[in-house]
Amino acid sequence: MASDIVFVIALMGVVSAVWGALAIPRLRRRLPKIYLIARSWWFMLAALFGCYAIAKIADRHAELLTSRYPYQWLLIGFFVLIGLRGGYEIKRIWCLPSRARLIHKLQSRGLQPSVTPTSPADHTASATTPHYTHPTGLDGLLSMAFVALIVSLIALQQLTWQREQYGVLLFVLFASQFNDIAQYLCGRLLGHRLFSRGLAPRISPNKSIEGAVFGSMCAALLASLLGVWLTGFEWWLCLLAAYGLAVSGIAGDLLESAFKRQHGIKDTGTMLAGHGGVLDRIDSLLIGVPIFTVLYWLLG
Repeated sequence: MASDIVFVIALMGVVSAVWGALAIPRLRRRLPKIYLIARSWWFMLAALFGCYAIAKIADRHAELLTSRYPYQWLLIGFFVLIGLRGGYEIKRIWCLPSRARLIHKLQSRGLQPSVTPTSPADHTASATTPHYTHPTGLDGLLSMAFVALIVSLIALQQLTWQREQYGVLLFVLFASQFNDIAQYLCGRLLGHRLFSRGLAPRISPNKSIEGAVFGSMCAALLASLLGVWLTGFEWWLCLLAAYGLAVSGIAGDLLESAFKRQHGIKDTGTMLAGHGGVLDRIDSLLIGVPIFTVLYWLLG
């Protein structure tokens, strides 16, 4: 069995076991947010891996099918749906009435402070278009990064399929996700023990320098091992790519945090319980994936 399919099955097994354990009433009462995070992860992975496995199997056994292209488009369609949902979340935040409804929804679930700071963008709304804010430079930067991410995911999928390096796509996606987890754990264990100042206190007060430094290093080591197994690349190349994805993941996270702080919201949505919106889940991919895709295209 191919290494990428083994990885898919193993990861789904681990997440299923964690979700099942947290579903025990006693643990669920003690760790309600962790339970929601595990549940959301299960559904996200099931959707991604389902599309990936069908497209991969169809590509490898194309001679047995009338046409493999409908199956190829299944994974592309998954990325397009992510793009549509993320675009909707951005547009909803620009629209003042829908943003107010989102804030009320977040407050009703205890995810947003009762008193929401007024967004600077609210004061720039034109008298002729009172229902929308004027997009700022930060809004434009986030929007361009998000569009570049969706285009890059589709392009990377096509490139890896053409070169029959299927595991590269999984390596890129999960190198960034490992970084999120490692930063959180290192931040909880080591946060503010070496540096009293946070990483970016005005943008994301909870992020510590220790979490960013040690988390990115741990994530890069783990992801490089995954990369050697999934991609067949040299270990040093996997380590370099993994560390680059980790550092760019921090930058993407801060970009989205600055966007949310500018508009006075804590999450871009409530679609993914425990995570927030789609943008909240993929923010670590915003910068690293487009850069990796370009380099993979030029150097591959």
